Amino acid sequence: MKRATIGDVAADAGVSTATVSRVLNGGAVTEATATRVWEAVARLEYTPNALTKGVFAGSSSTIGVVIRDLSSPFYLDLIRGVDEVAAANDSLVMLANTFRRVDREVAQVRTMDEQRVRGLIVTTGEATDGRTRRMAGNGTPCVIVARSVRDAPPGLHSITLDDVEAGRLMAAHLAECGRSSIGVVSSGRRPSQIRRTAGLRRALAGLGSPLREDAVAVAESEEDVSAAVDGLLARGRDRGEPLDAIVCTTGRLTVAVHSALITRGIAIPGDLAFVTMDDFPWAAALGITVVAQPSYQMGLKAAELIVDRPGGPVALVFAPTLVARASCGERRTA
Repeated sequence: MKRATIGDVAADAGVSTATVSRVLNGGAVTEATATRVWEAVARLEYTPNALTKGVFAGSSSTIGVVIRDLSSPFYLDLIRGVDEVAAANDSLVMLANTFRRVDREVAQVRTMDEQRVRGLIVTTGEATDGRTRRMAGNGTPCVIVARSVRDAPPGLHSITLDDVEAGRLMAAHLAECGRSSIGVVSSGRRPSQIRRTAGLRRALAGLGSPLREDAVAVAESEEDVSAAVDGLLARGRDRGEPLDAIVCTTGRLTVAVHSALITRGIAIPGDLAFVTMDDFPWAAALGITVVAQPSYQMGLKAAELIVDRPGGPVALVFAPTLVARASCGERRTA
């Protein structure tokens, strides 16, 4: 069955296409004319062309979201929050996954600009900052998540976690559980990773258990985790201070780190305590202690900044929460 056009509606209602357009867009027409047009729309099951409408309006009703890696539980809840606000404001979400590749980040942000999205939410690195600044300057609100922005212009916002506090929470909890020889698996040089490790290091120093420089191993991907864990364990043994805890500063590597420990016959928490970032259903099933990010709420707020369009740049910092379970040898009370 052929899709009805605006011309079909105009013919059925006995008016011009311009009149139909005015009715659909809330323009001034007589009540009788508006009634005829809406009856024709219902009769023909006419659906307006949002793409054409966007061309004339200069922007679409779509909120663009560029994600670094959909395998991370953080991003899944973030998208859920964005989608809820988008749906409540008659918008769709256009999602792009960059697979952590800088060239794809740049290309996807450019594509979102070309699509004239209503607003853009990104979790990309600094390579895309030039484009997002231009978009904000041209009237398209942009929100950078998980990274702050220096000297942001109006329309360019940021949403971050208090990553230093996340590290402090990990250190304090491990100390409460009697752990003092700690190794860290980090995923790279992202600002969030650096801040979490810095917060952990600062808190451990204050607790009298300083984190050694060689106690931090970088694993860029899941394939690097095995070697990182082996290196941390070996260095602990070599200096006569076997590790009694492993911290993972990113939820993306949780499965790989946990698996690496289990396959080596290491009992959690009997031999080693384990604490990681980001909460998700199976973490509770396995009793893993985590520092949770309010990623759903962060997604809600990011989308609200797109919809509400505040005048100046907005920089929001969310607080992390420790979810204590059993992986650090927590003492349970009756």
